[in-house]
Order: sequence, then structure tokens, then C-alpha cells
Amino acid sequence: MKKLLMAFAVLCSVSVLHAEPDYYAALCAWAPGQIPMSSSSVIWGARGTLFYGDCSRLNGFDFALGANRTRESFKGFSIAAVLERANNAAGFQLGFANVVENEFSGMQLGAWGHTGHGYGTQWGIVNTAGYFAGLQLGLFNWADDLDGLQLGLVNVVADQTLCVLPFLNIGF
Repeated sequence: MKKLLMAFAVLCSVSVLHAEPDYYAALCAWAPGQIPMSSSSVIWGARGTLFYGDCSRLNGFDFALGANRTRESFKGFSIAAVLERANNAAGFQLGFANVVENEFSGMQLGAWGHTGHGYGTQWGIVNTAGYFAGLQLGLFNWADDLDGLQLGLVNVVADQTLCVLPFLNIGF
């Protein structure tokens, strides 16, 4: 009887998971072999990835030994050994490469940080942005437009008259 009740409980919980479009956790070895299977899934909780994970939106904790991609928006804390990529992101990204294609607010920490429009802090060897408001701290910092401060060996703000400065660049 215990086994029958346990089987019934598992069956009910699995059917509830399939009826609900949001997931509390995802496990990924490689995107086609991830649980949940769809790259259009929305995760409210945590994702753990071995090689490559892909989802639509993630709110929570993201951990990857390889790379993770979030197609729409990421909000939370992420750690990726290789690459953390998102369309829009808010929170903290720690990894070798952190790429946000559109808007980012928070902190990026890694060898390379990139954002289309960034608000907050980028700490890395190379930091690049279309527009950045805040602090870029690295060996090489690049922004097309800057409202903030760059500290590094080479600092570039493309829209300034004196666009390349060593050690410190201020843009407002």
C-alpha cells in the first residue's frame, strides 16, 4: 500500500509540473538534454549546468561549469566557469566571460564583461559597453558613451574628444 501511495504521489507531482509553465529548478548537461527540455522554459529558483544550459527567463541562482544562456531576462546571482550570456540581466555575474546583449544593471566580475547598456560596476581584465553608467575597473575599459568612471591601464570613451586615457577616464 505504501508503494502504491508513493507512486500515486509521484504521478500527481509530475502531472502538476507539466501543467505549470514555470519551473523551480533546471539541470543541464547540454541544452538538448536538459530538464526541463524546452529552451523557452521559465525558471524561478536555480539552474545547474555541466556543459551548456538554455532557458527563456531565470530568476534566482545560476551555476555552470560550462556556459549558460538566458534568451530573455536573468535576475539574480550567476556563476559560470566559461560564459554567462543573457539578453537582459540584473544582479551579479561572476565568470570568465559575462555577456549581456541589451540592458544590464548590477555587477559583472570576470575576465571579460560586455553589455549594450550597463548600470553599475564591471570588474575585469577587459570591460566593454555601448553605454555605461557607473564604474568600469579593469586593464582595458571601453564604452561608446560613459556616465561614470573608468579605472584601468587603457580607458576608451569613443564619443569624447580625448577618447583614450591611461589610468583614469571620467565621462558625464
